[in-house]
Amino acid sequence: MSFQTWNNKFFLCLALMFIAPYSLSAPITQNYTNSTPANVDPRQTSPVDRTVTVPAADFPNGVTVDNVIISIDFDKRDRNNGVCTNYNGGFVFNDEIYFELSKPSEGISTVLVPFNTYSGGVHPAPTPDGYITVVFDDAAATTVGGGTPVAGTFAPVNPLSVFDGVDPAGDWTLTMADSAGQDPLCFSSFTLALEASAQVDISVTKTDLSASYVPGSDATYIITVSNSGPDDAFNLAVNDTLPDGVISATWTCSGSGGGLCGVSNGVGNITGVNVDIPSGGAVQFAVDVTFSTNPADY
Repeated sequence: MSFQTWNNKFFLCLALMFIAPYSLSAPITQNYTNSTPANVDPRQTSPVDRTVTVPAADFPNGVTVDNVIISIDFDKRDRNNGVCTNYNGGFVFNDEIYFELSKPSEGISTVLVPFNTYSGGVHPAPTPDGYITVVFDDAAATTVGGGTPVAGTFAPVNPLSVFDGVDPAGDWTLTMADSAGQDPLCFSSFTLALEASAQVDISVTKTDLSASYVPGSDATYIITVSNSGPDDAFNLAVNDTLPDGVISATWTCSGSGGGLCGVSNGVGNITGVNVDIPSGGAVQFAVDVTFSTNPADY
């Protein structure tokens, strides 16, 4: 910005229009837990299902799954009649353990731990009533299995990548089974982590609606943030710092096409205002400013 003089008056020359496009791929991760315990054994119930439900509102419209990680808290115990609380302390038959993850609405499943993946009879948990946590992640360096179950992060026997590209919303089911009676698979909880990436095309325009202003006068800036999609954009943070010479400012924020402002009005700089902009929507900030009459302020 610069000054011009005309009849001994100062004029502030401002850029008429600023346009900035942004193409973003923002990862979104959500976690879901089912902590309803189960005695998994043919003398009780086997197989056993535990389900988590992913609300459609948790992810922008149109996004699909990029990555799935699941952690399971469990133990294998030598118990009378397949009941986890009837601890005997003998051989536990780790080869009887089975875990499978599915998304029934998509007809997709993967067996994380088939029967005979583990082996031996050593109690996995460090205490008789304890559990271990095994995290299944395709990116892990070591594949699960080979002896007594141990806590840690492992690649499943069959990949979780079969879910890549599916809609994250809906029911996800962990199926557990124990292949023989008496020594139950004891389930405590599981947590499903879903990652998806939203593809958005954000543009920002900023105009002052005039080529020049007289110091001491008022002006209005219009800032428009729009999303050309294809996905919805959530929790975008908008910041705008006022130029030198502005001595007071108020602003309002409004949405169109489903756009929503986290804050509808304020004073001074626009700092970290969160906005949600669906594909095809926009939000607009109207910033009313007053310029100083003192040239030193510029």
